[in-house]
Amino acid sequence: MEQVSRDPDLFYVAPREAPPARRPPALSVGVLGWLRENLFSSRTNSILTIITTVFIVWAGGSFLTWALRDAEWSVITTNLRLMMVGQYDPPQIWRVSLVALVTLFLCGMSVALAVGVSRSVLITLAVVVIAMLIVPVGAAQLPPPPLRYLVTLGLENGPMLFTGEAGQKITVAIEPLDDNTAASAEHTGYIENTAGLQNSRNAWNDIRAQVDAGTLDLSQYDLAFTIALVDAQGDVLAQANSTPEARADSLEATLPANGWYAVLTTLPEGSTAAGAAFVRMDGIYTFTTDLEAVATRTDRYGPIPASLCPARADCRQVAERDLRFEGARSLATYLGTQVGPFLEAIVLPVIIGIVTALAGAGLGVFARRSPDLRKRLLRWLLIAWVVTLIGSWFILRGFEGSSLLPVVPTSVWGGLLLTMVLTIVSIILSFPLGVLLALGRTSNLPILSAVCTIFIEVIRGVPFITILFFAKLIVPFFISATADIDQAIRMMVGMTIFTGAYLAEVVRGGLQIVPKGQIEASKALGLNPIQQTNLIVLPQALRAVIPAIMNQFVALFKDTSLVAIVGLFELLGIIDFIVNGQQQFRGLTREAYLFVGIIYFIISYAMSLASQWVERTGAGTANRL
Repeated sequence: MEQVSRDPDLFYVAPREAPPARRPPALSVGVLGWLRENLFSSRTNSILTIITTVFIVWAGGSFLTWALRDAEWSVITTNLRLMMVGQYDPPQIWRVSLVALVTLFLCGMSVALAVGVSRSVLITLAVVVIAMLIVPVGAAQLPPPPLRYLVTLGLENGPMLFTGEAGQKITVAIEPLDDNTAASAEHTGYIENTAGLQNSRNAWNDIRAQVDAGTLDLSQYDLAFTIALVDAQGDVLAQANSTPEARADSLEATLPANGWYAVLTTLPEGSTAAGAAFVRMDGIYTFTTDLEAVATRTDRYGPIPASLCPARADCRQVAERDLRFEGARSLATYLGTQVGPFLEAIVLPVIIGIVTALAGAGLGVFARRSPDLRKRLLRWLLIAWVVTLIGSWFILRGFEGSSLLPVVPTSVWGGLLLTMVLTIVSIILSFPLGVLLALGRTSNLPILSAVCTIFIEVIRGVPFITILFFAKLIVPFFISATADIDQAIRMMVGMTIFTGAYLAEVVRGGLQIVPKGQIEASKALGLNPIQQTNLIVLPQALRAVIPAIMNQFVALFKDTSLVAIVGLFELLGIIDFIVNGQQQFRGLTREAYLFVGIIYFIISYAMSLASQWVERTGAGTANRL
């Protein structure tokens, strides 16, 4: 063994105390270390990071500016029910809510039995609910933006109707347009834009164009008129006059009771005065015109007074559909006019849904304490899912002659309801169809393999839209008995066949990865072909292709938008119906389609998370000894 020589003159003296611990460099740990390693590791990465950051800040700032200041989200709040259930019979919407609550309860129980409910999930739900409660309450305390309508000889001056509360303070001011510089003035707030009736926004645009062209001089102003605030009986609460000599005036009043009120405008008979003026109303809240809101408003304030408004064409209302916001919108205005009404419309259903899901989760967490109880509950949970999925169709559609569940034809289903029904039914039916087709194509029976192969290749060889048109037009032409089948059911059949053909190829790819040695081992153990497939082959094959299967299901969910081409108004189709079929929303396509895009993203992302969860637990993980 080699000897190690040591110099006797060298020696080491250990210090009495250990040297102080030195911290790692600040640029190598923590946030700065992560940034340096991932974003600024080289000159090229640093330049790309700076360019990307500038672009994100610019794009994000532009989007937020548009969303907070310019976007008009009333297209969402006004048509929320239409987006969710389409033209489903309003008195029967409780059936949709019942199905949704049962599904949420079973979902909560399923998650709790499988993986439990973490504290972070509960905290997140609590924060969401609290925020949804606080924002509407805070927004209700903000003053409403002003409303304006135009007074000129070219417009009929019907009453401007609104609802008010006892003690509410109202201010009505006259803003004469008696200077050419007023043509370029920016007005902030709502301007009356009643489609087909007195349209202040369009009339003002015409006046502005004439001033810019030099064909109209606003300084030649001699308009005289009277404004009056009246109650539902027509009694005058306050009154003000505007004349060429005293052009600006205003009135203030405190409303005596809950009910309908109106601002009346009266011009002298035979007047030939020139000019225009805006009447500005402050302290008045706009209202929506959906069926539920109208019913609630009628119960609270009574019907629209016939004395003030004999016919809809004779008056204006401060309804969202009849108004257009102009000017810069502050954050307070955005919360009060955009976020507040939306959260107010959804807060109660969301809270009920969260409580229902947590109730199911609580039952699941309680059952996890006892293995026997958990096993029995899992068995009953599976039965409950089967019953719910089958029974939901009959609950939503109803029965002939039933008074409790009258028939609601699928032709009036629409919005998110139709999208989810098409997706869920197609997924449930296409999955076993795809597995059977894949097994048939890989079968040793030549006839069965040939039939499955031809079916798969034919379906995969034509566009999806062709399948839909085939289900709508060609099948009833050749098979007259199918002409009476609901179109939604025919679309479900077409989507099921199309998705099943694609799933068959996905599953076939999974079947090919199972080693032949395992099949031979199963034969040596005496398993018959059915047992080999169910116990050895399919579990491994399906586990390997879970991401691909879920990818196909996400594509199916998004492809439901194509049924709008054949006349069904699912979520995307109903949006097109809203923005093109209602004149007041024709300029709000960006807001509507952005909202739909967010819904599609949330549901698709949730499906992706469910796929990852299946991969980590249950059938997605290999059995461990």
